[in-house]
Amino acid sequence: EVTAPSLPSVQRPPRQNISVAPQRKTIDLFAVSGYVWLSGVVAMLLYTLISYGQLKRMVRTATRLEGNIRQSEYVTSPFVLGVFRPIIYLPYGLKQSHQDHIIAHEQAHIRRGDHLIKPLGFLILSVHWFNPFVWAAFILSGRDMEMSCDEAVIRKLGEDVRAEYSASLLNLATGRRM
Repeated sequence: EVTAPSLPSVQRPPRQNISVAPQRKTIDLFAVSGYVWLSGVVAMLLYTLISYGQLKRMVRTATRLEGNIRQSEYVTSPFVLGVFRPIIYLPYGLKQSHQDHIIAHEQAHIRRGDHLIKPLGFLILSVHWFNPFVWAAFILSGRDMEMSCDEAVIRKLGEDVRAEYSASLLNLATGRRM
């Protein structure tokens, strides 16, 4: 067999970049964006921890009404607090009929698992804090939860209690407590 002679390989020296212009530092846009995003997440979670701590201090002196229901002079609006053992907090001075409606509403939140969904939604919001659509979804889901609980209470208590129930919510919203 006859083979063609091969050409000798030529070794080239490594290229050197010689520039007359001074070297500029480039800004890594992805790194900066990452730091901005992470700062937003940390700020949202820090806000949550501080708010939760203030809320826990505020209800520390609450007195037990019955079961998982507490009353506090520092509470201005009823709410559910706690993931594993949710507690309903009520302001003092509610009329008994209003109190019964408000307790039914807050118990509907617990039955529906809103005390689990709301923190999960806020965690998602914290990660996606830069997205206005996630903010809108979080706010609208909160409104939907409230309306859904109102409907559940009216369904449970009966249609004839609708006006009285609405008056209880309005009374609480306007801050007029007897």
